[in-house]
Amino acid sequence: MINFYSLIHRIILTQLFLVFLLVGCVSTNKLNQQEPFLKSTYQQIASEKFGENVDCKLNSNKSYALCQKMMTAPELNPNQPIAFFVYDIKKNEIIYEDKIANAKVSWHTNTQLKIVMQKGYIVNSADTGKTIYIFDLQLMKKVSLNQVK
Repeated sequence: MINFYSLIHRIILTQLFLVFLLVGCVSTNKLNQQEPFLKSTYQQIASEKFGENVDCKLNSNKSYALCQKMMTAPELNPNQPIAFFVYDIKKNEIIYEDKIANAKVSWHTNTQLKIVMQKGYIVNSADTGKTIYIFDLQLMKKVSLNQVK
């Protein structure tokens, strides 16, 4: 009789262990599925706006995503506008969008974009032809380099 109860206890303990293992795997799988969903939201919007050739970069604290259309081949127009937007991951919305001719856009800080524009004609050999400004996403305006923290 004791062996019978011992066998039943082992079976019950084994089943409980398997249930806890299964529940743990399911909850881990749900956590892993949430992050790609966040990524796919702004990436999906970028693909809809710009097509398949899109580059999205998160700022350092992962609160915003900068998505821009990538040029595949040299365009006939040297002043081809660069289309981009900034997506607020917490609000799930685009907070800033622009097209700038002949420019490069990158993160300067968590809330500021660095925009480097290249002039079409350079008249002075000392002139690099580059114009750099910072766009503050909290103020929603251009900030000169002297005012940047």
